[in-house]
Amino acid sequence: GHTHFVWGVAFSPDGTRIASASADKTVKLWDAATGRKLHTLKGHTFGVVSVAFSPDGKRIASGSWDRTVKLWDVATGQETATLTGHKATVMDVAFSPDGSRIASAGVDRTVKLWDVSTATETATLIGHTDKVAGIAFSPDGARIASASYDKTVKLWDPASGRQALTLTGHKNNVWGVAFSPDGTRIASAS
Repeated sequence: GHTHFVWGVAFSPDGTRIASASADKTVKLWDAATGRKLHTLKGHTFGVVSVAFSPDGKRIASGSWDRTVKLWDVATGQETATLTGHKATVMDVAFSPDGSRIASAGVDRTVKLWDVSTATETATLIGHTDKVAGIAFSPDGARIASASYDKTVKLWDPASGRQALTLTGHKNNVWGVAFSPDGTRIASAS
């Protein structure tokens, strides 16, 4: 159904829906069992790079080359908010485990934190020296991990906005990062 490259996909928490993000400027919502398209989410002005479901499955966040994060209502397919503040492409988005916050990773070398209920920026995490490509909350929400082209993974305290740790060892760009389900380990992709 997309007319250009698909850059990101996500399952809803209950596994019944799939969201896909495309260079065709849309997010599409699909029925996971039948493959039937449910909604086409339109509003981004450039390609959409990343997509994530809220923990309750009622919202979708999408990050785009248009430098925005958009929030969408899953039931209606309607845009509910546009989060602006990044100065370049938003490469990745992630909801906190309680669904109250979104973290976004930017080509502008920043991680931004957003309050979902007010659709406002609450913090900008600065410390990477190159593009930030991946972002993840720990299962308890107490840490954020960010992956960067600067060949590092950084751990942040989302409450204070402070950098807690820098993990080194990759020899090239780090594209993605994920926490283990118990939060004791991190996997990074480079």
